[in-house]
Amino acid sequence: MGKATVKSPFTAAEQKKWRAILIEKRREITADIKDLVKDAMDAEDGHVAPTHQADRGSDVDFQEMSLGMVGNEEEILWQIDRALRKIDTKEPLPYGLCEHTQEPIPKTRLSLLPWTPISIEGANHMEQEGMTLYDIVLED
Repeated sequence: MGKATVKSPFTAAEQKKWRAILIEKRREITADIKDLVKDAMDAEDGHVAPTHQADRGSDVDFQEMSLGMVGNEEEILWQIDRALRKIDTKEPLPYGLCEHTQEPIPKTRLSLLPWTPISIEGANHMEQEGMTLYDIVLED
């Protein structure tokens, strides 16, 4: 099935609504990342100077957790940017189509994860094959 034969399961008006949702999620996540980085830097700078060695260890744990969460949030940002690009350019597939099956992703799934490039079937395949999202998505 070539790109020319597939089209978004959503009307232009629906795509505009999804775009607004994605932009709002992007704004929220960008703010979360800034807060997480600030928290991690505050722990590193010792703004709260622990006097007990166990407290210093928990600060390191907190910093690692914060930075790990930043990594997760950055991956979601990548997916949001990709979803927005799919709405705008229809590449590599139009928004709302699974990049594994090339079938529409159910609206119930998109309402929970509006940035997802794969359906449950695609996610199951990815998990069964030990793949990552980067392995399963189509090249831009």
